[in-house]
Amino acid sequence: MFEIVENFAYVCGYGPRGLRDNPGMNNAEFKKLICTECRFEMSDELFERFIGCMEEVNLKNKEVLIPYGKLDTNVYIHKSGILRACYFDGENEKTYGFATPGTVTISWHSYFMRRPASFQIEACCETEVLKMPQRKLDELVKSSHEFAQWLLAIQQAQLYSNEFKHVAISGQAKERFLSLIKNRPEIMAKVPSQVIASYLGITPTYLCRLKKSFKEKTKIS
Repeated sequence: MFEIVENFAYVCGYGPRGLRDNPGMNNAEFKKLICTECRFEMSDELFERFIGCMEEVNLKNKEVLIPYGKLDTNVYIHKSGILRACYFDGENEKTYGFATPGTVTISWHSYFMRRPASFQIEACCETEVLKMPQRKLDELVKSSHEFAQWLLAIQQAQLYSNEFKHVAISGQAKERFLSLIKNRPEIMAKVPSQVIASYLGITPTYLCRLKKSFKEKTKIS
């Protein structure tokens, strides 16, 4: 979800964090996570059919899932770890957003328009995703009204996150930093400072100062 250019979850997603932080979740927990993400309860039968169409992809830290400028029409569901979306502003690489487990990730430039991806999606730590070819997703949409409803709910939830991001991550640098800690503490814990700084639009040095100040105030309180 990058200004409705790509489909990606932001740090302000609202799924259950207890499950987000569990890399060894079983299918029942995973089903609960992706259904809570869009507030639509998928039947067990449909979920098993859906998962059965996917294959696991394991990524190492900094490994690229969807390369910038490459065609990738696959659909991905994030199961563990953290992904980030980045783009290039001239010679500068900038982080647009992060995805945590339960997120559906699609490059709409590739999926819908058959154009190269405008964002690069890569892992911020060891990450697992499930991969489905576009053809299989389209077949499920055509054959299952329930699945089409779930996919619509996912899109509505991610459009909401698009808008909410501008509310949650706004203001001065310090306010954006505090909002990130409040909404997605796991990102602060697992993502390198340089990447977080590029997301907040500040230098790594200034981010270090903010972290130090926050720790000092936390100890006092």
